[in-house]
Amino acid sequence: MKVFISDDQEQQRLWLNDIITTQLDALHFNYELETAWQPADVLAAVKASGGPNLYFLDIVLQHDITGIELASKIRDYDPDGFVIYVTVRDDMMPDTLSAMTAPTGFISKVDMFDEEVFVPKVREVLEVVKKRVATLRRSAGVTLTLRSGALLLTLKLKDIVYCEKMHGLRTTRIVTTDQVYVVHKNLNTIKEQLTANYFFNEFQSYALNLERVITVDFNKGAISMDNGDHLSFSRGTIKKLRTYYTNAEIG
Repeated sequence: MKVFISDDQEQQRLWLNDIITTQLDALHFNYELETAWQPADVLAAVKASGGPNLYFLDIVLQHDITGIELASKIRDYDPDGFVIYVTVRDDMMPDTLSAMTAPTGFISKVDMFDEEVFVPKVREVLEVVKKRVATLRRSAGVTLTLRSGALLLTLKLKDIVYCEKMHGLRTTRIVTTDQVYVVHKNLNTIKEQLTANYFFNEFQSYALNLERVITVDFNKGAISMDNGDHLSFSRGTIKKLRTYYTNAEIG
């Protein structure tokens, strides 16, 4: 998890860095403090690394965009990230909600530099974040993570219907339950991450999620998937799947 602290008042930003990192260490977070704090730099870092990350944002930034607008842009790349507003503008809390930035917390700067008052507020919100991170990890399941150019892709294995090699190219088509991705990765490289026992990786040009298979016609070499796609294979190729099913029944 990367931690971003975006505040254009240097004294306040450096003080927040010390307070927040001390509490992150005390709560045993696995994190990396990012030096980027200007909106454009924060967004560039998020685009490059994905998430979920932790963001402490001042609402009133002396830049082209406000902290609320920055949070909205962050959501395009890190929908599961944790946004905490740290600001003197308590009156703008309704705006953070109407902008649909889904903040995790809101810390007032009224008592800033008073550690006795301010630190418990930081710790309280970090304890909430820690619980939610644990919940995300439990529910995420096994994932496939790939970087293709500027694209960082993380997909749950159970949501992948099949992967198909694009002939003549070092490119793979990944079909999920709700979207299709074309990535500049060799299929064999992707198969190395498809380790769940419901994936069949013995076809040269395909990797199939067997839990997504609806019907198999071994005579015609036809497989129907639960997303409505119909795949065709030669009789010699489909024999590999027949052998797999036969061995599974014997075992």
